[in-house]
Parts: sequence; structure tokens; C-alpha cells
Amino acid sequence: MPKKRITLPKDFRRGETFAPAELEEIFAKVETTALGRDFNKESALMSDRLDAVGIRWLLERGADGNATDRFGNTALTHHSKWEAKLDLVAILLEHGADPNISGHSSPLASAAEYMNVDGMRLLLEAGADPLLNFGRHGGNALDRAMTRMKHYQAPQALEVARILVDRGVTVSGDTPKYLRQTMSQLQGFIAKGNGSEANLATLMELFELLGVEPTVPPRVLEPGEPITVTTEGWKAQYSELWKMLVPGGGAAESVQGEVVRIAGRVGNEILGNGGGNWDKDFDKMLQAYRAHVRTGAPLEDTELASVDKAAARLAGGAFDEPAIDTLTELAVTWVLRNPDRVELPKPTYRR
Repeated sequence: MPKKRITLPKDFRRGETFAPAELEEIFAKVETTALGRDFNKESALMSDRLDAVGIRWLLERGADGNATDRFGNTALTHHSKWEAKLDLVAILLEHGADPNISGHSSPLASAAEYMNVDGMRLLLEAGADPLLNFGRHGGNALDRAMTRMKHYQAPQALEVARILVDRGVTVSGDTPKYLRQTMSQLQGFIAKGNGSEANLATLMELFELLGVEPTVPPRVLEPGEPITVTTEGWKAQYSELWKMLVPGGGAAESVQGEVVRIAGRVGNEILGNGGGNWDKDFDKMLQAYRAHVRTGAPLEDTELASVDKAAARLAGGAFDEPAIDTLTELAVTWVLRNPDRVELPKPTYRR
């Protein structure tokens, strides 16, 4: 009898759901313990082409419910993301899948991250340890859920947190910092008229539950109110000005806000993206920045020379962190010298 293959067919992971007859045909030539050919080395049980019938079929023919992929994750971790796959999770548990095997994630963390509350309850009933730490940097299921949530998921996140906090779980590491960033982002949207007050109220409730200090909402300038800052140091002042003057998308309403926005957009593209998306619009933004800081109460000659030098060094998307710092610091300097907002003419760029 020919020896069976130990690698899965290349199209095993994605496609239409397998019928039992198709599985019979495949595994007549392939071991049920076979792994994928790609980098992840996923087991057959991790395929998205399996329904409950397919999962049971494989388990009853020797597939290992605790087999891990390259990242140490099991089929239970893979399928626990989705509420629609509760039946698959239940079958894996019935056949001895361990809910506490972890790699880069864990079954409970996977369910929590994707706000799959029913999946969380099923795993906890099966013995999943809510306090389990996993991954290279540690952290538990609550940390994973709270650091992956978006502000518009606040109601689901609160429900997830209640389940875990009731079982003694607390946030750790950088999770409070991430949560405050999430709240600050939502507060910024609300200040500009396009955020949910209801979600903010839910976040406040979540923060109280987790013992995390809420962030202070950004100041909103009244019409005609001059620009002032309450912080010290150009980095803190820049952050304050950004929250105050820069919209959630598109150009700012004022020249002052646009100077701040350009410094941030250019800096993020260079430092955060390596200039991968740099195009003519970014070069136009640099030239607009140079022009704006020469208006009103302009920067001093030495400062303008520094701006020109920094813009030249960044042209084309070149990496230069000191040049970014120069533009950012001098954006603050110019804005504070020109506290009366000036309406921004329509830009020649789209970014």
C-alpha cells in the first residue's frame, strides 16, 4: 500500500466547504495529521473549509485536536474567533482539545479578541483558564481583547471585560496606555462632531471596571477664540495643538491647523511607513508648509532657513528624523506666534 502524504493539498485551507466524500478522497492519500505546505504549517483541523461534520470526520479518523501551527496555536484557537463556529469549537472540546494550549494566542484570548462572548463562555465552561498568560510578551485574554478593540466596539468590549473581571482577570503591561489612546481618539472625533457620545459613556464604564484613568477630552475652541496651549515643551504642545486643530480626515479648516497636520502627516509617512507611499502630494505639502510659516508673524530668518533645509532633506520621502523634529517644533513655534486662526485656502494636494 503506498505511503500517505504528510502535507495537505495546496488549496485545502480556502474554498467551498468540504463534503464528506471529498474528505474521503483526499485522506485516502493524505494523513489526517498532515500539515499545510505554507509558512504557517496549519493542521487539517484549522481549515476554513470544514464544517462540524468535517471536523468530526477528521477527529474520528485520527486527527490531533491539539496539534499546533508554527505559532503554537491550535485549531481551537483558530475557530474560537467566530461565533458562527461554536459547533466546531464544541466538537473539538468533546474530542479532548485542550483549551489551555497557547502560542501567540490562546482559545479564550482568540474569542475575547473577536468579541465572541458565547465562545468565551463555552471555553470557560470547558476549563479554559482566564488567568492564562501567553505569547512572547505575556498578557492574558483581557489584555488581548482590550488592546485590539476599536472605540466603536465599546459595548462588546465591556461585555467581554465583565466576563473576565468576574473571574479575577486584570489588565497588565501596556493595556491601560492603549485604552487611553482609544478613548483619546474617540474624544477627538466627538470634539469635531463625528464621534459617538454613547460609546464614550460605555468606555467610561469600561475604564471604571478596569481601574484605568480616563483621558481628558481635547479643548474645543469657540469661534474667534485665539489658540493657546496649557502644556509645556514643544512635543506636548504639538500633541495638544493636533487634538485642537486637526480634523479626523482631510485638510484642516485653518492655516494653523494645516501647518500642524502637514508636519504630522509627513512625519508619520517617513517614520511610520518608511516613505513607502510618498508621492507628489507629499512634496506639495512640504512646499505649502514652507509658504505658510512665512505668513502672518513669520518665523525668524534662521528658523526659516532650518525649515527650508529640513524640507529639502525630506524631499522624495528620504528618511531623516531630525528634519521631522525640526518641522514639528517650528510648526508649534509658528502657530503660537499666530494665535488668531486664518481660514485655509483650498490646498493643491489631496492628502
